[in-house]
Amino acid sequence: MIVEAASRYWWRRFVEREACSWDELENFPRLRPDRQRRTLAERLLAQVQYFGNRADALPEWREAARIKNPDELWKAWPSLPVLTKKDLQTRFPARELQSRFHLEGIVKSTGGSTGEPTHVFHDAPMMRAANAASTYTCLKMGWRPGMVTVKVWGSERDIQRRVALRTRLYTRLLRDIVIDGYEMNDRTVSQFLALVQRYRPVSISGFSSMLDFVANAILQQQACPPPGSVRAAWNGGEMLLPGQIETFRRAFGVPILNRYGGRELSTMACQFEDGGPLAVLRPWLFVEIVTDSGKPAAPGESGRLLWTSTICRGTPIMRYDIGDLGSFLPPHEDESGVSALSDLHGRSAGILDLPDGRRINCLYWNHLFKEFLEVRQFQVVLKSDRSLRILLKGQRSSPARAAELVSLLTRFLGPVPFRIEWVAEIPTTRQGKLLQVVREQPLS
Repeated sequence: MIVEAASRYWWRRFVEREACSWDELENFPRLRPDRQRRTLAERLLAQVQYFGNRADALPEWREAARIKNPDELWKAWPSLPVLTKKDLQTRFPARELQSRFHLEGIVKSTGGSTGEPTHVFHDAPMMRAANAASTYTCLKMGWRPGMVTVKVWGSERDIQRRVALRTRLYTRLLRDIVIDGYEMNDRTVSQFLALVQRYRPVSISGFSSMLDFVANAILQQQACPPPGSVRAAWNGGEMLLPGQIETFRRAFGVPILNRYGGRELSTMACQFEDGGPLAVLRPWLFVEIVTDSGKPAAPGESGRLLWTSTICRGTPIMRYDIGDLGSFLPPHEDESGVSALSDLHGRSAGILDLPDGRRINCLYWNHLFKEFLEVRQFQVVLKSDRSLRILLKGQRSSPARAAELVSLLTRFLGPVPFRIEWVAEIPTTRQGKLLQVVREQPLS
């Protein structure tokens, strides 16, 4: 009880210092659609005017920044450029924004489902909003201050990266316990079960494939914890499949709820109840779903997700094509736009069986290469001879950085042979998609 009380106290301190109020997230859905539309127009115009008057503005932003009436922005909005990962990498280099525009904040990086590490700069208001969005969605899904959250995630030790002391302190005080999920084995499962038994009731979060692995192993071992041991569970970083939800429910008595987010924008949408849609975190975010031709997708039609932050003033995340596909149903669209996603088709990593018998989650590669700014694209090929061929595109590493990468891979892969190759282009699928992991077909 003392530990829980202390954790609740530190949680309040954390929210006061590191997060903004989430009243806007709570109150926005209660507004009339016309008022929602007006509020979003005002916030979007403020972003257009800010970025349109910044030195790195695109010409279309400069033109749109002249608009005075927020309602008029809706006419110009579809003609504004769609930003891609390449735009963020080349036109708005994250590490230059801080000094160039005298901003306070941090650089965040993501590997992404396409094997294209992307770096963004979050200014101070964006950082506080990201913390608020994370806390708000956890509360809505069933977590409570003082409750232990067991996270099946990845260890920074795998890339020899030290987490800041302040972050480690807050994590411990807030009772977040992370299990290394990049290498999946019996030790992962036993450690997970021990934590659930010790701290129940707990909440659980992690990558979908990692949670699915643990749930399947526990069912096979017939080691399901007593009912009520898990209060809430949610995923992150990957697609969530129906089969994974049901497997987890059979193992723990609760479903995995879908929390959709990414390093570029933090939490973007969240499923607050079993079987429900993923509510977009408006008005902090605005989402468009468009076809390949750029036209608005119809209800039920899968389209590209274009995201706009109405808060971040570091990296200009406006009409940003995040690389995921999604759809919506008629009840979740009105004059203010799309309020919730019905389906999501995005990052799905899966498990890679190494030649020495170990199983690793393919998200490890995103985790590793996001720390190497010189890598613009990557692809890992499991060859028919059971060795790994690692293709990298970008600015070739210096000898010191190349040695660091070899050291990290040697430490993680152990006896598995690998070869690093810098290439001008990485092969894509017939649909033009860059796959982060490819399994070479054995010779017949």
